Amino acid sequence: MKVFSVSQINKIIKDLIDNEVILEDISVTGELSSFSVTRNIAYFTLKENDNLLSCVLFGAKQEFNIGDLVQCRGNIKYYPKGGKLSFQALTIEPCGQGELYKKFLELKTMLEQEGLFSEDNKIPLPRFINSIGVVTSKTGAVLQDIKNVTRRRNPNLDIYVYDAQVQGKHAVEQVIEGITYFDNMTDVDVIIVARGGGSLEDLMPFNDEKLARIAYICNKPLISAVGHETDFSILDFVCDLRAPTPSAAAELVTFDNREMIRYIKEVYSNINYQVEQNLINRKNQLDLITNSIEQYINATINDETIHVVDLINNIERKVENQATGTIYRVNMLLNTLDKLNPLKILKSGYAFITNNDQMISYENTNIGDSIDIVTSELKLTAEVKYKERK
Repeated sequence: MKVFSVSQINKIIKDLIDNEVILEDISVTGELSSFSVTRNIAYFTLKENDNLLSCVLFGAKQEFNIGDLVQCRGNIKYYPKGGKLSFQALTIEPCGQGELYKKFLELKTMLEQEGLFSEDNKIPLPRFINSIGVVTSKTGAVLQDIKNVTRRRNPNLDIYVYDAQVQGKHAVEQVIEGITYFDNMTDVDVIIVARGGGSLEDLMPFNDEKLARIAYICNKPLISAVGHETDFSILDFVCDLRAPTPSAAAELVTFDNREMIRYIKEVYSNINYQVEQNLINRKNQLDLITNSIEQYINATINDETIHVVDLINNIERKVENQATGTIYRVNMLLNTLDKLNPLKILKSGYAFITNNDQMISYENTNIGDSIDIVTSELKLTAEVKYKERK
């Protein structure tokens, strides 16, 4: 048995294709399932049913859309360096819309007419989100992108994941199950359906009518993060919000801790303002009462002067007591807010402990690890000598 090297096999394949006359100067018709241009070089894929053909066109001067039906003229080439067979197109001409894209537009038109895309039915995102449910594949890079963004912006955000296929014949069923699961889960504030980019047929599970209707009746804010910024699916139009990428979806649902601090300061300033206004109003009321009493005293006979003075003093004491009580309650509220200040907590003797920039836990901490301890005055690095689950 003769043994060949990789380069020898690649050369044989290339020679066979280069010498096959029938593969030269031919035309191929198919539906575009992907199309991108980089430095005037178009990379695209022609599709017919379940058959795909990778193509390249140098000196591309025209943009095409996924789903377009096109005719290309060129030659079949084999590239040994990448071990890839490709159709090197010399020209590409539009022939209309492909069947897959026609079905997409027909479904989009029908659902739009039924009102499934109406902005009136969109559920706004809460200002502060504590937990999210992510429907995606656990093995994909998309989930890691979402986790990286949320940990950077708000490590306290809880992430629940429903492992679902995002491509293939079971994708629609599993994505529907994931949305329904999180819609009935009380601990989840917002749901994200996510996957990376792909061709039109890769994204077809998200152009399913049944999935669109389930998304429409979802009671929680639903974000579509399917594909790249230029990819659109039926789910994008039905969901309450569309994110151009999964990472962008994570940005939308995570508030920066600095925003929370600003919010607390706004509340604090508002309370101060309300207190000052209340005191001013009470003082104005007191001035009005005092002026009224003074006018009454001047108009009253001298025998009633002592009685009126006593009445004024009594009223002033009551007003003063009421103002003092109000100020006391306000100071109590301000002290409560001050105690909730994270920096205040650290100054009380507490410390913030992390392991590799993550919140320390039993699972992510091992004996021998170096952990960071931050107090209000200093930062320490310590080595774990012993651990026990409490």
